[in-house]
Amino acid sequence: MKGTKMRFVALVIGVLISVSCGFSQCPIIPAPVTFVTAAGQFSFGEDIAINSDNAPSGIIDYAANRFTNTFGIRVVISPSAKQLVFKKVANVPTDYYSINVGETIIITYSSDASCFYAVNSLFQLIQGNPDQYSIAKCFLKDYPKFSWRGLHLDVSRHFFTVDEVKRYIDLMALYKFNTFHWHLTDDQGWRIEIKQYPKLTEIGAWRDSTVNAHYSTTPRTYTVEHTGGFYTQEQIKEIVQYAANRYITVIPEIEMPGHARAALAAYPELSCTGKQHGVEGLWGVFDDIFCAHESSIQFLKNVLDEVMVLFPSEYIHIGGDEAPKTRWKKCAKCQAVIRENGLKDEHELQSWFVTQMDMYLTSKGRKLIGWDEILEGGLSPNATVMSWRGFDGGVDAAKQGHDVIMSPGSHCYFDHYQSKNSTEPLAIGGFTPIEKVYEFNPIPSSLTAAEATHVLGGQANLWTEYIPDMKQLEYMVYPRALALSQVLWCVEPPSFEVFRSVLIKHQLNYLDRFKVNYSRAMCYPEMKVSRKEDGLGVVFTAADTSDQLSLIVRVDETNIAPKFPDFLIGKNILSFKRGIDSVVTYRFEVKSEYMPKPSEFKMTIHPSIGLNVEYITAPDERYNSGGNLTLVDGIIGAKPWKGNEWVGFDDQEIEFIVDLGKKTKIDRAELNFLEDIGSWIHLPNFVRISVSTNGKKWAFLPDKPIYKAQGCGKHLPFAFQIQKKARYVRFKIVTYDTIPEGMPGEGHVQWTFLDEIMLFSK
Repeated sequence: MKGTKMRFVALVIGVLISVSCGFSQCPIIPAPVTFVTAAGQFSFGEDIAINSDNAPSGIIDYAANRFTNTFGIRVVISPSAKQLVFKKVANVPTDYYSINVGETIIITYSSDASCFYAVNSLFQLIQGNPDQYSIAKCFLKDYPKFSWRGLHLDVSRHFFTVDEVKRYIDLMALYKFNTFHWHLTDDQGWRIEIKQYPKLTEIGAWRDSTVNAHYSTTPRTYTVEHTGGFYTQEQIKEIVQYAANRYITVIPEIEMPGHARAALAAYPELSCTGKQHGVEGLWGVFDDIFCAHESSIQFLKNVLDEVMVLFPSEYIHIGGDEAPKTRWKKCAKCQAVIRENGLKDEHELQSWFVTQMDMYLTSKGRKLIGWDEILEGGLSPNATVMSWRGFDGGVDAAKQGHDVIMSPGSHCYFDHYQSKNSTEPLAIGGFTPIEKVYEFNPIPSSLTAAEATHVLGGQANLWTEYIPDMKQLEYMVYPRALALSQVLWCVEPPSFEVFRSVLIKHQLNYLDRFKVNYSRAMCYPEMKVSRKEDGLGVVFTAADTSDQLSLIVRVDETNIAPKFPDFLIGKNILSFKRGIDSVVTYRFEVKSEYMPKPSEFKMTIHPSIGLNVEYITAPDERYNSGGNLTLVDGIIGAKPWKGNEWVGFDDQEIEFIVDLGKKTKIDRAELNFLEDIGSWIHLPNFVRISVSTNGKKWAFLPDKPIYKAQGCGKHLPFAFQIQKKARYVRFKIVTYDTIPEGMPGEGHVQWTFLDEIMLFSK
């Protein structure tokens, strides 16, 4: 296996080695502010002597263990040693360090944390093999851009052991992350021991079933198995200290008022109904949340008392997201709280609820963090916002003078798919390739310089509905975490091409040393579709030009030869012409030496492929990776959905025009919509179609209701009769005003996702 990995790295370097940049020869990620090389090398013998003066003893021990365990180099620690020495400096930027590699190695640092960062950078400079390790003579200096550089881990959906959490922290430390956001409670499991409330772990830490496949799959099936786990308070103290030794702060999250089913399974009297429910085995959002009555408030304050003893962090995360108000609207106790406090509605009740927690944490010398939903109904005075539904919540909070951590789903959700390859394991949805992560900038251009000071940094979130074990966890996080570390640390990040070169040339081998099960998706072959005058062109690309792809083409599972006039194969280039009324699905099986198994790509050739589409309503940039080709690219949006296959809108009215190129007798149109209520994606109310021969005068067809006519999205695609001569077809999609009460995201504008348009002619 090791030899295969080495060949994989060597072959892809050829394409990237020509990149020329000041950082291109620096192997460190995240890249330092300054890196200068000199002639010669510092070579290791069988051992290295470390000077124990002027450096924290814990870091000396960490360095000694890494030299021995990672590289097999024996360490001698002595106050008179000359090979590796440390010096503390002042009057430099926060967490500044430098490394000067000459005849000796000199590390200067400004803080204990920066000394630790320097040691980890030093290890990334080591080249060679056990027979002869060396470091090229060089000088570098470095300091971070953002103070909050975080990774999140959800242990509620799937439980991870103490040793697995420690490994997660170890890998974070390699790349200078300094904040571990630990999601400890949710509907599917309560993972922290609270001595005052033992049922939280006796009952709430265990569920009797877990949904199979994707939560949107119908009919649903379940694995009936008693599963779960929790951390004792002693184990939590152990992990918190373990992280602190690596200069990582652990931020606990105790979800409230929503995502509370596990807690309510243990103490149903804290809900609005008092009904007994088990710990949830289905993913999603649920109506049963903490009642806003004083008894629930006091319960959560008591829980936080024990949490604060275990976690010395300045911040405590209380969630605050996805809390349906269905139960509150019908709860006499909640309505009494609204009246007694002069609140306008249930949204202000949630703000009042969060404010109680905010005031309590403030009285204890702590600060509250909540997801951006805590903005609704008015933000509590001292709260910090973690913005996950895009950047807007963070922008609003910063403009109000609140601190912000940016964590938008568009760039920072590592539970999303990371490639278009069919070999990718099941994920919740979305599409966040490593390139997208690298585009992340926590400071939106809409903020002034003063407002931008409220942006503490950013973090990636890892929700584990579809991540059952450590192997899958590492696959989803790495190497995307390296891209995130770069954009959060670097004052001026190098180009993505330089980052990619360093990643492949140096860092994949480095990850191999730690036996990380990282994804190689960024180097897999891809199918790229382009618009042609009479249809589509398809090109299969490889990360390395020497990667000889093997391509098998099938129609209805039957191998075909390239004998069709509209089908040409040559150097992995294929061309397709649009027909009149036929629909044919081609299956491309692509094999590569560097893939674990062949990948299958599907393309449906239909009468509208490659037509010009004009968006009058702009799609959301997060869900428009293919531009105006997505609706006619022959790639049918599938479920579970991937963000790259669909076009997403969060508008109540959506309009676009399809140009057939010439006047044509149109029989009917077919259009795919996605329905995924748990992700706030709903079918629209109705579709209005109009046609024109010149793009100026339009003839309108009767509105086509979607729910009533099609049976709540059970039948896709949706068909619309046209039977007109026209060149242009205009679609206007009208949604409902807001998401209905009792559904996830109630009160918000729904998302509308659509895909392939097929216009059939007679």
